[in-house]
Amino acid sequence: MNKQVAIPLRKRKAESVHTTQISAADDAFSSDHARAGLHWFVRTSEEQWKIPIADQLELLGGISRRTFHDWKRKVLNGDAIELGRDTMERLSLLLGIYKALKIIAPVDRPELAHAWFVNVNDDPLFMGMSPKDYIIHRKVMDGLYTVRRYYDAARG
Repeated sequence: MNKQVAIPLRKRKAESVHTTQISAADDAFSSDHARAGLHWFVRTSEEQWKIPIADQLELLGGISRRTFHDWKRKVLNGDAIELGRDTMERLSLLLGIYKALKIIAPVDRPELAHAWFVNVNDDPLFMGMSPKDYIIHRKVMDGLYTVRRYYDAARG
């Protein structure tokens, strides 16, 4: 099981907020990573999870519809794309959830992997919601981490 490590951030100025963009020059992520992650998310959320655009926007951190469509256009055109660390982290967590569900689902029932993300889960952790709705309801990154850990534990 992966261990979550908190990394302290230095404050630059009181009350100031800085958003770091991921660019091709970044060692950890490139424009190719961003494009591949977003391409996977769009395809999976529309074709397999069949979730509405409004929910897709929330899963990506509450981005605007215009931003989302600009990103999709860039992905479809193969253009360079820059995503913030928060968005890249969200995509990574969602991909981890997707992978865990694929591992858990019986080989002869792959559709269950898709359904388990969008259907109500009766585990008390989810408070009568689907994992997707639980993440959206929490409105913080913690919801994604919670669901990721839940399915990682279930797959063993």
